[in-house]
Amino acid sequence: MRTKVTVRAGTYRDYTHRVRYPGPGGKTLTKWFHNETQALAFEKEQNKALGIDGAAFGTLAADEKAVLEFWRAFVNEAADAPPPPLGEVVRDFAKRWRATRTSVTVSEAFDRFIATKEGEGLRALSVEGLRTRCGRFAGDFATRPICTLTTGEISDWLLGLVDTRKPLKVGEKAAQVSLLTKRNYRRDVATLFAFSKTRGWLAENPVTDAAKMRPPKQRPGVLTPEETAKFFVALELKAPALVPFWAVRFFAGVREQEALRMDWSMVDLKAKEIHLPDTVTKTGHDRTIKIEPVLAAFLEPLAQRSGPLTASTSMSRRYALEKVEKAAGVSLPKNGARHSFATYHLLAFRHAGETALQLGHGGSPELLHRHYKGVGTEKQAKAFWKIRPAKAANVVSITKGKGRRTA
Repeated sequence: MRTKVTVRAGTYRDYTHRVRYPGPGGKTLTKWFHNETQALAFEKEQNKALGIDGAAFGTLAADEKAVLEFWRAFVNEAADAPPPPLGEVVRDFAKRWRATRTSVTVSEAFDRFIATKEGEGLRALSVEGLRTRCGRFAGDFATRPICTLTTGEISDWLLGLVDTRKPLKVGEKAAQVSLLTKRNYRRDVATLFAFSKTRGWLAENPVTDAAKMRPPKQRPGVLTPEETAKFFVALELKAPALVPFWAVRFFAGVREQEALRMDWSMVDLKAKEIHLPDTVTKTGHDRTIKIEPVLAAFLEPLAQRSGPLTASTSMSRRYALEKVEKAAGVSLPKNGARHSFATYHLLAFRHAGETALQLGHGGSPELLHRHYKGVGTEKQAKAFWKIRPAKAANVVSITKGKGRRTA
């Protein structure tokens, strides 16, 4: 049976019109008005609420009543922390459901993301970083529609990241990656989701409120001149092919990935300079590095006209480093070669601007003082720049018994 909204003229006190309309539980409610205009406006609102035929919401189906009963009970139980209004909940669900109809999987989003970045001309090095970090995320959530990933899931994934590079022994658990590495993953995954949002594959970026890593501030660890000399003696003995690779890192401050992309054609021993093109540097800007005598001493016996500075694989380099560290009796801190260069270059030449140019720092030279000041001594700096290959009779002057200095 359909229920109609009616308008009747009347003279009850000051009211001239009334509207009768259906209320909760099948009851008929009455509202009085001073004039016909107000009554008709209210009638129109009620008809809109009831539905086109006047009964769409007046007569609920059994499952709809069950939903309302459940919701009311749920709201009563959650009185201390009331949920959002039912309409807001339903609209939010509808928004997310519609998104799933037009969204793509994480794997598809990742492929489109990388293709777009390459098409935009992003530097190969930057694309490589995105491919590595976002690719790992895409591998773990490949078939999931990207719009269904929650902030909680992404936080758990970031916090659970482990180092997959080192082969594990039976029963050995993988070690957690550093907080800095997790922060880098978070940054790149957030970029993937931001890209997906611009394509309409999701409504909001769930990484925005995901776990935020705060790596502790640590000053760089460096090798003493004595340890550096021992390192190169062992290197010449155990892995001579890697001498140029490590020499440019220790004595020119070249980053690891930059050294891996270096070619002998970039080394000008006659001019005593290394010319790194923008395709090699991390910053995407050309950089010229002065070749100090110590570096020339290590490079000249092995110099070639062209060809990669090192053709070794990541696995072979890691294996070789373990052998060299064991033979030398030293442990190389992370980025210890570049940090050693920066520390001793700043101490020896006393020119933060020049050291920053050598390192390829785009920021203020004050950054160098903040990170490297006080890590070493002038005496150590002089000894560091006197290191020579073992075959040329190492002439490092050091005081034995001092270990690696770290911040």
